Amino acid sequence: MNAPLNATAHALPCDQAASLFDLFHASRAAHATRPALWVDGRALTYAELYDATAHLAGAIQAARGADAQHGELQCGLLVCRSASAYTGVLATLMAGSTYVPLNPSFPSERLRDILAASAIDTVVVDGRSEDVAADVLQHYPRKLTVILPDAAGPQAWFARAPQHRYLTLGDIARAVPAAPPSLTPEQGAYLLFTSGSTGKPKGVLITHANVLAYVRGVTRRYRPGPQDRFSQLFDFSFDLSVHDMFVAWGAGACLYCAPEGSLAGTADFIRRCELTFWFSVPATAAFMRRMRMLKPGSFPTLRWSLFCGEALPMALARAWQDAASNSTVENLYGPTEATIAFTAYRLPKEPNVKLDAMQTVPIGTPLPGQKVMVVDESGRPVRDGEAGELCLGGSQVAGGYWRAGEQTAERFRAPSCDEAKGTRWYRTGDLAVVDREHGLIFRGRIDRQAKIRGYRVELQEVENAMRVAAGTDTVAAIPWPLGEGGLANGIAGFVAGSRESAVEIIERMREVLPAYMVPSEISALADWPLNANGKTDYKSLLALLQKAGA
Repeated sequence: MNAPLNATAHALPCDQAASLFDLFHASRAAHATRPALWVDGRALTYAELYDATAHLAGAIQAARGADAQHGELQCGLLVCRSASAYTGVLATLMAGSTYVPLNPSFPSERLRDILAASAIDTVVVDGRSEDVAADVLQHYPRKLTVILPDAAGPQAWFARAPQHRYLTLGDIARAVPAAPPSLTPEQGAYLLFTSGSTGKPKGVLITHANVLAYVRGVTRRYRPGPQDRFSQLFDFSFDLSVHDMFVAWGAGACLYCAPEGSLAGTADFIRRCELTFWFSVPATAAFMRRMRMLKPGSFPTLRWSLFCGEALPMALARAWQDAASNSTVENLYGPTEATIAFTAYRLPKEPNVKLDAMQTVPIGTPLPGQKVMVVDESGRPVRDGEAGELCLGGSQVAGGYWRAGEQTAERFRAPSCDEAKGTRWYRTGDLAVVDREHGLIFRGRIDRQAKIRGYRVELQEVENAMRVAAGTDTVAAIPWPLGEGGLANGIAGFVAGSRESAVEIIERMREVLPAYMVPSEISALADWPLNANGKTDYKSLLALLQKAGA
């Protein structure tokens, strides 16, 4: 595996922090007049953001009363990327609580499931999310304190949900500002709910210790400073947003929030804000490439270009490298259960025949202090070059699923070897191999395997072949049509941004894949479906097939 990068024994400001809020508080003390957040065309200094945070945290504490215990209660954030949203994140932590993102784009029933499954007693709602809140809260019986920092006074919809208590802008202004909290590393920082196999959201509680281990690792790797400008494109329900906020604020840097609702202006956003740090899912870069935004030398101010969340096509990474020629491109990998990202691979700028022949960029080596192991079905390590399940171990790994002991026991299991003892582990369900030169190579999801006419097929392999044949990064393979018992009889493909016809793509794929792995049909889409985290929405693609076959 490639050697650790930027390893050093020098102390950094984040080394002294016991919580995420400590990172922000230290930067407020050192950089009070510097910009901390740019959102909706307005910049807030560290002092201004701190003052707004202290008043909102004071309102949360006052609503709970003196008997509330730190760490026992959680605060929901039903917010878009607004100034009130970022204040809400910090205020929740300042009030000694755990924040729980509630994505306004989620169905109301799913949001109520999260409310019911968590220990939320307070919900912060920004102005853009009030319509969603009205629908969710009127059908939620348990009493909540609902805080609306963008509302000047009572709203008409309060009457439809009278079981809740409401605080608006005036109540927040009258609250006594909170004092900096004394949080411990073992307390929860945030609780994220991901999709669960039972059909109900599955919670992952991440502690301050988990996040600080990550922040310290990447801070040593990337060396951000007060002059840096970070992009922020992720919804709060996607844990990559935590990287943006607290790596930036821990360094005294400024966070630049991209306007919501449109990717068309993304290239202009990078240039206009003179960003130095970029972080997105590959699908965002793929869209920009299709829109011809990745012209050589387009983004000269970028120092670092980071990608995470899904496989990063090699051709796309090279195109981005040309557009951001002064930056270093890195591919990060990690599930929510292991805190934001766990491994990283630095793409060399010089050509490499073996590397450039790969369809996707390697995911590399673990961050400092973390461990990885590739195991077989019995949990024993495999030899280098053999495929197996990727297991992650170390201080970034969460303690388990929220109030779900059976699921925790199933996934948070150590590999079956002496080397794994004494470390907390998580089994990812991802396939990987170890390459001695480039580290870990991602091979797709175990649960994205399908049986096609009796053959076991890894859909990631089909998608890799489709990328080459179609000449585009944006592809997807779906088992289809489904026969008796839900078994697939074939594969349907989708592409976006390809100049090749479906017939040409299929013919080229036949040249490299067995017949049972070649899609029987390929559809070109002008609008590529993405989920709330910016990843390819496979459920929407399946729904298109089902609708067409009805």
